[in-house]
Parts: sequence; C-alpha cells; structure tokens
Amino acid sequence: VTTGCTVRMELAQKNMEKGKDGLFKRMGGEEGIAQFMDRVYDLIQVDNRIKSWFAGKNYQAIKEGQRIYLTELLGGPKIYKGKDLVGIHKGMGLSDYEFDCFLANCEKAMSGLGIEDETIDEAIVSMEPVRNALMDRAQGLAAHAKMVDGQSILDRFGGEMNVESVVEMMYSGCLGDPRVRFYFEVNKEKIQTIKQRMTQLMVGAFGGPVTYDDSKMRQIHYNMNITDYHFDAVLENFWCAA
Repeated sequence: VTTGCTVRMELAQKNMEKGKDGLFKRMGGEEGIAQFMDRVYDLIQVDNRIKSWFAGKNYQAIKEGQRIYLTELLGGPKIYKGKDLVGIHKGMGLSDYEFDCFLANCEKAMSGLGIEDETIDEAIVSMEPVRNALMDRAQGLAAHAKMVDGQSILDRFGGEMNVESVVEMMYSGCLGDPRVRFYFEVNKEKIQTIKQRMTQLMVGAFGGPVTYDDSKMRQIHYNMNITDYHFDAVLENFWCAA
C-alpha cells in the first residue's frame, strides 16, 4: 500500500538503481552529511515524539555513529566499523511510528539545508530499508508459518465472522480518526466494497481461503499518497477494534 505510493518515491527508487555516487556528492560529501546530522539532532532535541529515546545517553556518540553509518549508506566511503543495527537496537522496542518521526526530521533537515527534493527523496529511499533491522523484525512470514497448536491466525481470531466484525469497527474508527479520515469518507456503496475487500484480504492473510488478489493493492493505492504514518494509524484502529 505504501511502497511507491508517490511518483517522487518511485522515481527516487529508479535513480538508486544507477548507484549512489551521485547522491553522496549532491549531499555535499562527508562535510555535507555532517551538517545534515547536526541539523537532524537539533530537531530531535525538541521533538517530543522521540527525544526521550536519547535521554541519559551519550548524545554526541550516537550522532557520530549515525553520521559514519549514513556516510556509507548514502554512497560515501565504507568507513562504518560499528556493531550491526540489530544488535544495537535489540530490546529497545522501537516502532514504525518512531522511525517515521526520525525520517520526517531527516527530510526537514535536508530541506532546511537547501537540498533539492529529488536528492531528499533518494536519501529517504536509501534509509528506508534500515527500518526492519532497527526493529529486529522478521520478514516474509506466511500465515502457515504462524501456526500455534495447530491453529492458524484465522482460527485463533475466531473465524471469518469475527474478521468481518473487526473490519466494521476498524472502519468506523478510521472515519473518526483525523489522520486517515480523508481516505475513508466515500459514498455508502464504495464503503461496503472497501469493507468486503478488507475482510477478504485479512481472511486470506490470516490463513483462510484466498479470495482477494493482493497483486492489485499497489495499483489501487498508487496515487493516494499513503505514507507509513497513515498505514500505522489504520493498524492502530485495527488493534483497537480487535
């Protein structure tokens, strides 16, 4: 839903296929990335959403480590000799929301330094794959790999009728949520179609019959400008409904 949700990010991804040498230069090289990190951490210090993660820690050492890591990540010399990201962040309980806040500060910092939008997009696309490592999150687990005592997620969820009920409550929650209301305020006929497809998608994802072709997801959502922030808000409403 969120991958390639805007034309800008799609173009940035294609540009990255050509290599990152140009990105490193357009970021201003090592000096430019150092200025970028200084600006990012100035923003973090006043960001109530994530500044608590750095309270009581060696702020300068963290910033310096990230500067070295990002220098390499953004196409510079391979100079990072620190621990792997999974080991550093294990047990910290970081969430997608907090990572999105960090990326938002990065984007704001680059914009404040006068870096062009195209370069900003490429830098954000380069940093995005770090997300799963920071959260030590397994990827690509199919529903059949999540069996517990012989029961699928759908079985433990209570069956298709319970999924349908949760979708009803989740949709109502999204309609009252200013973060995502815009995406759900459509005519009644379309609302019923969306609910039906959400239910079909979840039933299949939870280990039940697959009746929805999820290959259509990208095409359907491509021009909606959905970000991880919006997707997290929908998941929050799902969690509350469940």
